[in-house]
Amino acid sequence: MLNVSTRTQNIARIGVLALILFLAFYNLTEFPPTWFDEGSHLHVPKTLVRFGVYADYSSEGFRHFGPTMGVGPTVLLPIAGVFKLFGIGLLQARVVMAVYLLAMLCVFYQLARNFGDAGFAAIATGLLITSRAVDVSSYGRQVLGEIPGLFFLVCGLVLWFRAWEKAGWLRLLAVGGLLGLAAVTKYQYLVALAPALLITWVLNLVYYRAAPQRVFLVPGILTALVFGAWQLYLLVYLGPSTIAENFVILREATAGAALVFSPDLMLRSLAELLSLKVYLLALIPALLYGVRLVLPRDRAGQQWGAVWALVAVNLVWYVFASVSWLRYAFLGLAFSSLFVARFFADLTRGLNLAAWRRAPFARDHLWRGAMAVWLAGNIVIPLALDLREIVFPPPNHAAAMAQYLNAHVPLDALIETWEPEMGLLTDHNYHYPPPSYLPKAVGYIWLDQPGSARDYDFLMTHSPPFVLVGEFATWVQMYPPEALARYTLVTSFGAYELYEIKK
Repeated sequence: MLNVSTRTQNIARIGVLALILFLAFYNLTEFPPTWFDEGSHLHVPKTLVRFGVYADYSSEGFRHFGPTMGVGPTVLLPIAGVFKLFGIGLLQARVVMAVYLLAMLCVFYQLARNFGDAGFAAIATGLLITSRAVDVSSYGRQVLGEIPGLFFLVCGLVLWFRAWEKAGWLRLLAVGGLLGLAAVTKYQYLVALAPALLITWVLNLVYYRAAPQRVFLVPGILTALVFGAWQLYLLVYLGPSTIAENFVILREATAGAALVFSPDLMLRSLAELLSLKVYLLALIPALLYGVRLVLPRDRAGQQWGAVWALVAVNLVWYVFASVSWLRYAFLGLAFSSLFVARFFADLTRGLNLAAWRRAPFARDHLWRGAMAVWLAGNIVIPLALDLREIVFPPPNHAAAMAQYLNAHVPLDALIETWEPEMGLLTDHNYHYPPPSYLPKAVGYIWLDQPGSARDYDFLMTHSPPFVLVGEFATWVQMYPPEALARYTLVTSFGAYELYEIKK
């Protein structure tokens, strides 16, 4: 028979598991609403299943840039497999992502156990799940690269840290393979991972001197090889001319989103990191406290240093070079949960309920109690907000418009739109603006540059009988009123408006 404490622990574990499953699967197609990025990614598995081609698809034919390079095959191929077995749909795709989310949380818990006991690991994982800045409950339910990429990266780190004791070649090769898959899954991760690996190697050479050189060189080289192999495959598969065109667009996108160096955006990025949604103002104190963790010249200090380098590189890039979208700080903020957890665990160590009852106003008890409340607020408040959003999602306007199109618009009628999610929800004949216009849209939103619509004349190129304007096209002003003067509004659902050309 279980004693009370064991039974209580088991009940708590079951409750936590049920809560995580709820966060991952409940109202899976309703929250968050599907949108531009997710829709564009889903074009690839749908095109692969329907036509046997790994590409995006528009009315004029296949497009090999954009989704094929924005998210890796580690995401798109499993979804294509599920589509093949169970049909094409948003639910099927998001179930794959929810499974990735659960797997990521399991391996992240194991990573946290490398730095502390089960209680510390639970706190770190809880902070990761609930942080409004990391937004796992949203990103983990969408077809995006953040969570799957984090899964492979954390797997690599767990195996890597264990390889420091037994640095076998096979294990180190596996580490490099996993880190390479993380970079293939989410290209943005390579921006942080490559410098962090280099910094960690250099620190081992000049400061720690605690691990063989192959512990750093083998994973680093293999990471580059895996990423390069995928790029080579794309070059061969797409053809040199196509990949050259793609890299021109990629260079423009990088310059406009990843290498910006705008003083105004730097201030905005700093303001985001110092806002309440980022661990209730605990991020900076926790990272400064983390310096204390990386100073010891032992295995634990060196491994804390590796994670700290990864966080620092990502957040420095986010502040100084990105367009200040907090999503670009995802990687650094996710791993920051380890430092936030250690910060609070050490500050609340020794908090004893029985002793507190005997002397509730003792200075130490008040201080540790305040830290415990701060920690609890970091988990309970955002968790409540997440649950409210999942249980009470906004109206599903995309699904409503899809139902209307299926009922009233012929499948072969050409529809001009920049809402790629509709390409998953229905099988209509959509035309999307060329990928080269996306960097212009980013510049319009973040850098006050001329908008995408300045030189995009869809009427001159194909005069579509229908135009579907949604939230994204409205945001970037892709179809301004003067461009729609020849059209009549047919119906609308929230931000989605369907126009038909005047007869």
